[in-house]
Amino acid sequence: MSPKRPLRDDVRQQVLERLLRGEFPPGSRINETTLATDLGVSRTPLREALLDLRREGFVRSDAARGFTVRALTAGEIREIYPMVWTLEGLALRTADRSPDDNELEVINGELAGAKGNPGRALELDSRWHAVLLAGCENRRLRAMISDLKLAIRRYEYAFMWNAGLIGRSVEQHREVSEALANGDLHAAVQSLENNWRTGMESLLEQMAGAMVGQRRIHHRSEDGEMR
Repeated sequence: MSPKRPLRDDVRQQVLERLLRGEFPPGSRINETTLATDLGVSRTPLREALLDLRREGFVRSDAARGFTVRALTAGEIREIYPMVWTLEGLALRTADRSPDDNELEVINGELAGAKGNPGRALELDSRWHAVLLAGCENRRLRAMISDLKLAIRRYEYAFMWNAGLIGRSVEQHREVSEALANGDLHAAVQSLENNWRTGMESLLEQMAGAMVGQRRIHHRSEDGEMR
């Protein structure tokens, strides 16, 4: 644990990282005793951390089940993704300086080679967007973008499992860079929006497919074909 921060903050960060990696499936109950032992802390700082994560929308709590991981929902995707691409577009349009083309290219090349490693791919994708918007000096705007991205990080992790989608994202990143190199800020903002829109639509398709699969299993179970 870091001596520079309150224990609850370190515990919150560790639990959050596990949530974002999907170690606790959506809808699952968090066993506080087991998790506290695993983290090497008492239940008091863990409970404080979980209460913070509840306020941030990552977990729920009730008297009967304790803390549970919030489910991934199509509604949340539809709410947050347009906000992200709108605010990132604003940050890019109002940036005081252009991003480092070489750094964007290097990161994007590494992203292309990160297929099959969603954690690494997500790290690289996040870094690419950070470099793209580094010239925006509006700290409040950047903080808003950061908070929204934290809320969808679990969704982005799921997106990065699909190697084909990573390839599409890499190509869209190139389109943003090429538009900026040509001095076409409008096209760059549009390509950036397309990048986020692709993620949103792909995730919605994945969720719709999963729901159809669950319904089929349920119907088969009711018919006695699958128990």
